[in-house]
Amino acid sequence: MIKQTTVLFLSLFALLAGVHIVALELFLYWKFSWFDIPMHFVGGAVVALGVFTLYDLHLFVPKRYLQLLPIVLLVFLVAMVWEVYELFIGVPIEDDYVVDTLTDLVMGLLGATVGYTIGIFSHKKN
Repeated sequence: MIKQTTVLFLSLFALLAGVHIVALELFLYWKFSWFDIPMHFVGGAVVALGVFTLYDLHLFVPKRYLQLLPIVLLVFLVAMVWEVYELFIGVPIEDDYVVDTLTDLVMGLLGATVGYTIGIFSHKKN
């Protein structure tokens, strides 16, 4: 039986990917400076829920990793890799690059905390 966290992970991942593709096509990241903030939030939640999904599918994740600190550290690592990727592909660096990057990281970590909370409550219900 498919768990709630898996359904939510797949739904949010598909939503995030779809919105990202549309945002790139319509230049929404450049038209609206705030647009990437909710994207990083949802991205953090998707990564956190992805850990629970891998655990539910018995793939690569021992139960000891279903704690806040390992999940937050993983989201931080993924967010840092994303920021480096943006530099690598040539996303223009703006004057407020440091503030923007810190905002992206904080939003990702907040999303991770929400995703973790949803995952924990969902696992406790089952």
